[in-house]
Amino acid sequence: RAVIKTDSNFNNANVVLDSTNVNIVNLVKEHQGILCVTGFVASNDAGVTTTLGRGGSDYTASIFGAALNSELIEIWTDVNGIMTSDPRKVKNAFTIPDISYAESMELSHFGAKVIYPPSLTPAFLKQIPVKVLNTFDSENPGTTVSKSSSKSPYSITGISSIDDITLVNIEGNGMIGVAGIAAKVFGLM
Repeated sequence: RAVIKTDSNFNNANVVLDSTNVNIVNLVKEHQGILCVTGFVASNDAGVTTTLGRGGSDYTASIFGAALNSELIEIWTDVNGIMTSDPRKVKNAFTIPDISYAESMELSHFGAKVIYPPSLTPAFLKQIPVKVLNTFDSENPGTTVSKSSSKSPYSITGISSIDDITLVNIEGNGMIGVAGIAAKVFGLM
C-alpha cells in the first residue's frame, strides 16, 4: 500500500511508475532476503488506499519485476498457462507454450481472462519475459510471454470470445468526411 503509488481512480487506479519504482528499489535496499508482498492494493499521494482493479495482484508482480529489472516475472494462477481457447467451451484446447506480448494482449482484450493486459505492460516496457504457471500443477511448464514467440505448426495462435455482446458495423460512402457522424451514430445507439 505504501510502496505502489497511484492516482485517485478508485477500483481501477493508474500507477504512477516513477515514484513507485523508486519506492520499490528503496524497499528492497532496506530489507534482506525474500520479500513477501501483497498485491492489488496501493495508495494515492494523500495515503488513501486505492486498488488496481481486475488482475491487480498479477499487475503488482509485473510492476515489482520491472522496477527491479528482473530476468523473469512469474504469474501463478489456476490454469496451465494461456490456452488456445476456453477449455470450458473447446474440449481439445491446449496450452500455448510461448506467445508474444502483442498476441497475449490481443487474446485478453477479446475475452481470454487468464492474464489482464495491464499486467503485461511493465514487463513489456522492460522486455522481461512473463511466465504464466498453475499453482495446482507446478510441474506444468505453462506459457512464456515475451517479445516474440517461436514458430508454431498452427496458423492460429488462439481463439477468444466475449459472451453476451453484439457487434454493429456501420459503413457507407455518405459517412466519409461528414463532421459529427460518429457522435450522431453513438447518440442514436
